[in-house]
Amino acid sequence: MRRVLVVFVVLYASLGLTASAADPVEEVPVFPNIAFTSLDGSKQLDLESFRGRPLLMTFWASWCGPCRQELPELQKLSVELADKGFALVTINTDQSAIVGARFLQKYNIDVPVYRMDQRTLLELGVSSLPTNLLLDREGRPVMILRGYSPAVPGEIRRLVLEMDEAPVGDS
Repeated sequence: MRRVLVVFVVLYASLGLTASAADPVEEVPVFPNIAFTSLDGSKQLDLESFRGRPLLMTFWASWCGPCRQELPELQKLSVELADKGFALVTINTDQSAIVGARFLQKYNIDVPVYRMDQRTLLELGVSSLPTNLLLDREGRPVMILRGYSPAVPGEIRRLVLEMDEAPVGDS
């Protein structure tokens, strides 16, 4: 499973996957099911629990300047697209969960925050921050973006709205 995950991520990252949700994506496999734990360690989720909803996973750290800029924008986007079923999961990559929690409190950011074990982060190829992965309603990657651009929230919005317009089974 781990090797499949690594090959999957490397392949799509190297392709610079940015397919529109309206484009045919039958050849794109479902992203492997991975688990993550809430920032306080009290809750564990996996990707399967988000099936049927567009999901954005964003990887960030408190020391990352672009992440500081992007997280509030993604928080607003999450509220805006909630009626479309959009789910946002942020993955904190700080060495300590306490550092991530302090950052969120200091900047008054209220987003779902989880952590992954270091091994999974390495296998996913998360090497730059922020990294955003948008999955469609079936769990297929639609977009992988590394780094920050002010255009990121708009692109995510566009793709999620296209998913909402796609006929059932074609998203």
